[in-house]
Amino acid sequence: MKAAITILFFLVAWFIFSSSITYAPSPCDSPFVGDHSGAPGETDCSGCHISPVNPDTPDLYFGLDSNQFYYIPGKSYLVHVRINRLGHDKFGFVCTSLDSINRAKGTFGLIDSIATRKFSSGNRTYISHTPCGADSINSIHWTFNWKAPVSNSGNLKIYMSLLVADHDHTILGDTTYTRILTLKPNIPINSDDLNNFVFVKVYPTTFSNLIRIEFDNQFLYKEKQFTIKDISGRIIESFSAMDQTVIHSLSDFQNQGIYFLQIKCMGSKQAYKLIKQ
Repeated sequence: MKAAITILFFLVAWFIFSSSITYAPSPCDSPFVGDHSGAPGETDCSGCHISPVNPDTPDLYFGLDSNQFYYIPGKSYLVHVRINRLGHDKFGFVCTSLDSINRAKGTFGLIDSIATRKFSSGNRTYISHTPCGADSINSIHWTFNWKAPVSNSGNLKIYMSLLVADHDHTILGDTTYTRILTLKPNIPINSDDLNNFVFVKVYPTTFSNLIRIEFDNQFLYKEKQFTIKDISGRIIESFSAMDQTVIHSLSDFQNQGIYFLQIKCMGSKQAYKLIKQ
């Protein structure tokens, strides 16, 4: 019984002692700086730092991992913010993503929680550096995830404001850069909807050089219009023909991957998926 009372006494004493301890905040915590991404209705880093905005062309990269300019709804993408600037050792950035009427669209995800953090301000969400993720000599590189909205939201823009500082603990002598990454929706064509018109045959759909396009007799001497696009929707080639059988060379296509052939004839339109080996 006496031993139990002694243990209880020490537990109470430890609780009182530990409750009185004041823990220092993490050096990676500081007040969030929102509304400084350069997006519509916001300022950029120059709103707090006396700095010129985009005064020169820096060695700066802001884009997706694959340097693409489209998004597939619901898919996650790796985003890079990178700058090289000799003689500087303090950097910072903040991003937000909006649709065409400036509503928040897309979500950010952390890869390095020491160097980057997420927060909200008003109806917008942001990702930015942390105090621990700001110090670097001559260059810096942040990486994070951006997930597209689950449905087609039209063109989306990721706004970014970046600060290059001289770390003299003043707001003078710094430089601000702003960038906008515009991403267009890319809705994959359902393979079940491809190649289902009996009046056109396209082969081989997995090609290395030539493709052959054969039309039914009803399209003899009718003009056919052909457009080939890459997976981002960019037009690679357009041509037309009157022949019933068209043999077309794709030997100039350097990049392997998926392309889409669109055929228009007599008011009908059909798309075919092609794969470059």
